[in-house]
Amino acid sequence: MMNELKVYVDHLFRKYKHHRNINELKEEILGNLEAKVSHLLAEGENETSAIAKAKSSITNIDDLIDSNMSVKINQFWFKAYQIAFLYVIVAWIITIPFTIVGIGFLMNFMLFLVVLVLLIVYLILGKILKSKKEKISQLNIVSFVKTKKVIWLLWALFIVVTWGCITAILFGSNIWFARPIHIDGPYQFGVLIARYALPFISIIIPLIFTAWEKLITQFEAGELHE
Repeated sequence: MMNELKVYVDHLFRKYKHHRNINELKEEILGNLEAKVSHLLAEGENETSAIAKAKSSITNIDDLIDSNMSVKINQFWFKAYQIAFLYVIVAWIITIPFTIVGIGFLMNFMLFLVVLVLLIVYLILGKILKSKKEKISQLNIVSFVKTKKVIWLLWALFIVVTWGCITAILFGSNIWFARPIHIDGPYQFGVLIARYALPFISIIIPLIFTAWEKLITQFEAGELHE
């Protein structure tokens, strides 16, 4: 499947081989087509039909070179909100075991409050969007790609800085005075691992944006590429 879609994408971009930033766009289009095929397969389509439908959804990329795609914006943002809501719920659930070892209470409580607020907004938003006429708006796919990469880089930087701070607080004096580090038993070891693992909850932020990017082709307005 991947090889067939890659050949197809290469064919679509044959006129833009030397266009700046074209490789990023090609990778994203290929990823979106693969996501669309997976989506169709999950709905019961056979692979041949799913690939054919994915190809037919993008038969020309001239308008994409300008980075814009027409999207059913209400449906797009409602689905995007659902995904963000789900990720926050998962993050809240994951923080619960951390409270057992005595850390993460504040994060767990704050995420619980966020879940409650998002639930209320979700119920209100669902009613509002049902009564509204569908709107078509332009989304810049290249901006999504660039923003996603920046968010991932910022997240990686956040993890490095956070781990550095944790290490400095817990073991700074040992490292400075070249003293050995002692861990008294499995419980302290578990607490130590939990302290380093807790910041990884923040990975929901880049994951949410990555998931949003993949939604764009699912909510394209009409047969825009035929």
